[in-house]
Amino acid sequence: MRWLAVVHQLPERTRLRTPVLRKDPATCARLADTLAGVTGVREVAVRPFTGSILVEHAATLTADALVDTVRAALAIDRVLKPGEEEPLPPEPPRRSSIARQLALAVRELDRDIRRGSEGTVDLGTIATLTFLGAGAADVVTTGQLPLPPWFNLAWWAFRTFMEVERGVIDGEP
Repeated sequence: MRWLAVVHQLPERTRLRTPVLRKDPATCARLADTLAGVTGVREVAVRPFTGSILVEHAATLTADALVDTVRAALAIDRVLKPGEEEPLPPEPPRRSSIARQLALAVRELDRDIRRGSEGTVDLGTIATLTFLGAGAADVVTTGQLPLPPWFNLAWWAFRTFMEVERGVIDGEP
C-alpha cells in the first residue's frame, strides 16, 4: 500500500511523509520540481532518507491541495490524517540484509571446508569439536567441572523439549 501521512500543517508550512520516497533521490527531485510549480509554493525540501516533504507556501494554499498534488504525482492509495498511525507492512522481511550476508558467508565457508576435506567434515562438525575441546581443556586446566549458568540450562531444556515434542508441535499424531 502506498500511503502519505500529513505530519503537521500550519498556515504557511506543511510537512508530509511517505515511504514511497525513501532511498529514491530521483523521485524526490521530480516531486520537488512538481511541488515547486504549484502556485503559492515558496520552498520545497524533500528528504530521501526519511521520505519527508516540507513545503513552505502562501497562507492561501491549503494542505489538501498539496496532498492532492503529491497523491497524483506518486500514485498514493491512502492519505493519513495528523496523528493517525502508519500502516504496518503486510509481511516483515524474512531476514535482515546483515543476516543474509552472514548466512551466505557461513554457507560459503562450510562449502569450502567440505570441498577441502572431500566431504568428511563440515563446519558444524568443526564447531562441535572445537567447543568440546575447549570445554575439555577448561576441565583439565582447572581440575573442576563447573555447573553451567542458569540461562544455558534453560535454553538446553527448551531446545530438548522442542526437539522431543516436534511431532506434537507440528501437528503430527
